[in-house]
Amino acid sequence: MNWSLNELEAMSRKAARGCGLSWGLAEEAGRASRWLATHDLPAPQLLADLLTQNDGVAYTDLAPDCEAEHWSAPAGRLCPLIAGAALSDRLQGLAPGAAIQLGRCAYPAFLLPALAGGEGTVVVAWGGVTVTVGPKGVTFDGRAEALSVQEVDTVTIRRGEATQGYALPERARCDIEPDAIEVLQRFAHRTYAPATEESRAAGAGAGLTDND
Repeated sequence: MNWSLNELEAMSRKAARGCGLSWGLAEEAGRASRWLATHDLPAPQLLADLLTQNDGVAYTDLAPDCEAEHWSAPAGRLCPLIAGAALSDRLQGLAPGAAIQLGRCAYPAFLLPALAGGEGTVVVAWGGVTVTVGPKGVTFDGRAEALSVQEVDTVTIRRGEATQGYALPERARCDIEPDAIEVLQRFAHRTYAPATEESRAAGAGAGLTDND
């Protein structure tokens, strides 16, 4: 099914909220999905898989210890949405050439949108690929399939100059597999308030009024 980026962002935001993320992080998830889809990466499926993996896991078990030399999470893997928000806060103070090291991280592609929103050029590397995000766009060097990997052992983020590589294409719409839609809609459904007698009487849908 072919969706607009606005539709994808709205669904992703609701799904992330339904999975238990705060509204702030859910907004970030929506924007991140849109950014990845814009650059022709399979954002809907990646987000569906990430939310399924995180479902029922406490925020504190997925969040990084930002004071450690290597960021890690108690659950054994970092959530890239949570880590990405923390990285965007730390990026301004990162000196040229300095690096932040992340330990085991799920779906590292979701780090990229958070890093692309700041000033200057940021180079992100994990097994098999190096991605540069900055004012001149987004390029990668390495295996294209590594951009959609499920989990990596380490991620390195540093300030630096743009590297030579392939430019990620840009798209105006995205194709979503039915399985991914089903998962995202299931999470999004959790955000809907259950109907009550009061809400039906107040006009939510046909309610108690017979319109026939």
